Amino acid sequence: MPTDSREIRVRPATRGDIPEIVAAETTAVSEDEVAGFGTPRSTQTFADAERLSFAWKDPNRVGDEEVLVAELDGRIVGYVTLEDRGSDLELVDLEIAREHQRRGIGTRVVAFVEERARKDGRDAVTLGTSRNAAGVPWSSFPWWRRLGYHVTNEEENAWTRRIGPGAREIRMRKDLRPEGRLELRAVQAEDLDVFFEMQRDPLASRMAAFTAKDPSDREAFREHWDRILADDRVTMRTVLVDGRAVGDVGSFFDPELGRPEVTYWIEREHWGRGLATRALAALLRQVTTRPLYARAAADNAASIRVLEKCGFVPVGKGRGFANARGEETEEVVLRLDARETPR
Repeated sequence: MPTDSREIRVRPATRGDIPEIVAAETTAVSEDEVAGFGTPRSTQTFADAERLSFAWKDPNRVGDEEVLVAELDGRIVGYVTLEDRGSDLELVDLEIAREHQRRGIGTRVVAFVEERARKDGRDAVTLGTSRNAAGVPWSSFPWWRRLGYHVTNEEENAWTRRIGPGAREIRMRKDLRPEGRLELRAVQAEDLDVFFEMQRDPLASRMAAFTAKDPSDREAFREHWDRILADDRVTMRTVLVDGRAVGDVGSFFDPELGRPEVTYWIEREHWGRGLATRALAALLRQVTTRPLYARAAADNAASIRVLEKCGFVPVGKGRGFANARGEETEEVVLRLDARETPR
């Protein structure tokens, strides 16, 4: 059938959606079709309203999975479940009711998931499908390939052993960040040399505005970082791209203002690639204190955009002496509340 041109809305599921979710699950494929590729329907939580109700955790979680539903003209036609895997977002399950299949709905749901993963600063969307004992992949395998997912490995695991002897899971991945894999880790001694050279960049310092009095004073720099790393109210992380340190991101408690704030600095050669947004989004999944605050020079539009992409909203303005500019500089104050936190 042709692609459905009507609006598809994807939203968080509610407990009241359970009957429609079960209907989509039980009509998507038949018992005969799933034999050898998946676990029996009698064991599946989403195939039984009573089991699903018992497992449901408000507002929309089942175990570690977040549940979203797809609506067509206000009617639920399918669902998707997602799991946080750190830098990756796992698409655990996608089911579209049989009468609505082959109309492009699943493709649009996957596009929604990928876009949300990008906004959340994820590196990739990952998933698993199956291959039966005869070596035949599940029917959706070519479809996933067409959507840009590639095979990373095949394995036997607890799930495939429940399917039956010889079944294997095909692990697939779609990279969302062609510029490299981003990770955060604890700051190590060798990272400080990278940070010091970043601080000495005159253009980057001017953009940051509120920096050290003398960016070339290595002793003051080391003393500053010694204090940071010894303070248990500070969470600082080194930003790695493909294993190379390219910046830092963290949160700290400002004793003068009496509030927690975030900070970040990315090496100038990596500007314009979305790394600051990805790094801050990753930090916000680790640092759960809310509200969180941030400050940026009022003319630093790029930094303000990074903060707004991560859910911060402007709440005020101020002025302070900017060492990197040698003058009073206006700054924007932004705040992140729980409801704006990237998922």
